[in-house]
Amino acid sequence: MKPEKNLVYQPFAIISASLAVFITLSFVSIDKEIFGYKIKEVDLFSEIRFERKLHETPWPGLVFDQRSKDSLGVMIKLRDRLSVINYTPDKFGAMAKFYEALIALENKEGESIHIGYFGDSMIEGDLLTMDLRNSFQKKFGGRGVGFVSITSIVAGFRTTIRHSFSNDWSVYHFNNSGGADHPAGPSGYSYSAGNGSNVTYKSTGYSGQFSGIHLYYGAGDSSGVVKSKVNGSEMSSTLDGKDPVNRVVIHSGSTTGQVNSAFFCRPEQNIYGFSFEGGKGVYLDNYAFRGNSGLALTTVPKKVYQGFSSLMNYKLIVLHYGLNVVSHDIKDYSWYEKGLKNVIDHLKESFPEASILVVSVNDKCYRFPTGWETEPDVPILVETQRKIAEEKQVAFWNLYENMGGYNSIKGWVEGDTVYANKDYTHLNGKGAKQVADMLYGKIMTQYELYKKMKVKK
Repeated sequence: MKPEKNLVYQPFAIISASLAVFITLSFVSIDKEIFGYKIKEVDLFSEIRFERKLHETPWPGLVFDQRSKDSLGVMIKLRDRLSVINYTPDKFGAMAKFYEALIALENKEGESIHIGYFGDSMIEGDLLTMDLRNSFQKKFGGRGVGFVSITSIVAGFRTTIRHSFSNDWSVYHFNNSGGADHPAGPSGYSYSAGNGSNVTYKSTGYSGQFSGIHLYYGAGDSSGVVKSKVNGSEMSSTLDGKDPVNRVVIHSGSTTGQVNSAFFCRPEQNIYGFSFEGGKGVYLDNYAFRGNSGLALTTVPKKVYQGFSSLMNYKLIVLHYGLNVVSHDIKDYSWYEKGLKNVIDHLKESFPEASILVVSVNDKCYRFPTGWETEPDVPILVETQRKIAEEKQVAFWNLYENMGGYNSIKGWVEGDTVYANKDYTHLNGKGAKQVADMLYGKIMTQYELYKKMKVKK
């Protein structure tokens, strides 16, 4: 018998040959079909390769595919992109409801109005919104932070109001739905109290003393009671309203620096939060929800939004999202486009007396092998947000361009004055104030033009 061949090297030969083929294919562009099947490109080095495919763009060094190049071309042609753009035939129509309400306040004729500022972690802790609110209140009146929810994951670092609460609240939100029985409010949250669940709010130098305190809650009966302590006095209020959203006055008139409320309700009773106001004017409600793309806003029932709209007189809704949408390898945002259109339709029906303003995502950097650079997909998302605003005829403000466009946040992080955090994404307090001042300035410029236009007519 012949001795058997030693085949120990054969597997290595097969593996080596296969590896050689795959390495070769990694450097070859394949665009072929065999029997109707497209051959998928192979790249063994995709995780470590950094190959720029540059197009002619105003910002050399950024990686763009053809779609993003085309989107940038559209953006560059928008000479008024730094302003608040109204996508309506009369140029101001998208913001007209808000401007009319401001005119009434300025003429001492109108009622207090609310702005609902919806966003993600960019406005968490009342960042940006605190400065925007302050600017509006200086010009149009009002004193107070507006709506504040029952609990908050940022209560420890919010400076515009001090906020503490017991740990026995049942909390329902976008990521922990209470279903039809516990629908979320505009903050994205609703709450159910235990027997004596409590919450305390204290004024700060920013908010000043409280003179008007209101509680917002869902439908209930006479078994629901809230007991509050204000200025050493105790008061009890029955939560027996029958509407999807109801309001009860906790305190009015004299000023106070603190309110403590304890709730004794059935588990089915929904509690939403308090509003802190003083005098006629503008109140801006911070509706931040960390990690939110904004698409979850459609899960809040219209009847809940409409209840808040009626009670709080909303005249402007701001949608400021994008940080949790943009991703390093997403080039097609059609899913987001469809979702945000649905959100805008939902809000138009829910807040029929309010203008709607879309604020684009800010500049955000990604750590390339050569250093920090703007995420390639940021301009694509910005253009997607602009297109949505144009189609839905709502107002749009390009924050990305107002910051300086490509790689601008590097200057905000690395400049002599630091305006952003080292994640090259989020603004710090100084940066948030810069953005708030820019947005307020753009809105006021158009507001003055709107008033002049009315006079001419």
